Amino acid sequence: MILFAGCGPSRPATAPVHGRVTYQGKPVVEGTIIFHPEKGRQSIGEIAPDGTYKLTTFEPGDGALLGKHRVSIEARRITETILPNGAYGPPKVEWLVPEKYSRLDGSTLTAEVKPGDNTIDFDLPAD
Repeated sequence: MILFAGCGPSRPATAPVHGRVTYQGKPVVEGTIIFHPEKGRQSIGEIAPDGTYKLTTFEPGDGALLGKHRVSIEARRITETILPNGAYGPPKVEWLVPEKYSRLDGSTLTAEVKPGDNTIDFDLPAD
């Protein structure tokens, strides 16, 4: 019996993607950005306090699949509320960017990932 290590379907090509997310010209201080390709695995990145992000698809920092992507950005803070009787109430959600950007059916953001290093910034306007 002969076994071949590493012989299997190869991963699609990726390219490094990083950038900055701002809302009304100011850095978005936390959240998640997701690149949704036309086909294949999505890429995700955490938004740092200075608004920067770096995408991961298969391994940390490997970027995104080549090609066109729809982009969603979810940036919100959830805080607990306490009722007058001391019980926990429903959580309070504060959106740091308009909620529409968190949904593919609401977001109009797009990006194209090309071979090589990609710097892709998003400056989100007010509604």
